[in-house]
Amino acid sequence: MYEEGLACGLSPREFWSLTFYEFSAYTRSIRDADERQWWHTASLMALHANMNRDSKKQPTPYKPKDFNPYAHENQKAKFVRQFTDEQKELTRDWVNTYYSQKDGGQGQ
Repeated sequence: MYEEGLACGLSPREFWSLTFYEFSAYTRSIRDADERQWWHTASLMALHANMNRDSKKQPTPYKPKDFNPYAHENQKAKFVRQFTDEQKELTRDWVNTYYSQKDGGQGQ
C-alpha cells in the first residue's frame, strides 16, 4: 500500500497522515481520472484508425473500447463450466450438515 501511495505522488508524510478511507478515496479518484483520460485517448485512436481503415480488410469500424485498457475490466467473468446437479446436491448437503452442527442440531 505504501508503494502505491508513493506511486500516486504522495510524499511519505502525506501517506502516513491519511486514514485508510482517505487513501482509498484518493487512489480511486486518481484511477477514475486516468480512466477518463484513457476514454479520450481511445476515442482519438479510434478516429485515426477509422480514417485509415481499409473497409475491405476491416469491414466493421473501430470503437474506442477497442483501444481502451479499462474497457474490458467492467465485463463480467464468464464461467468455464457450470455445476452439475450432483455437485449442487453435494454442496447443498454439506451446507445443511454444517449449519445443523453449528446450530446444535436445529438445521436451517
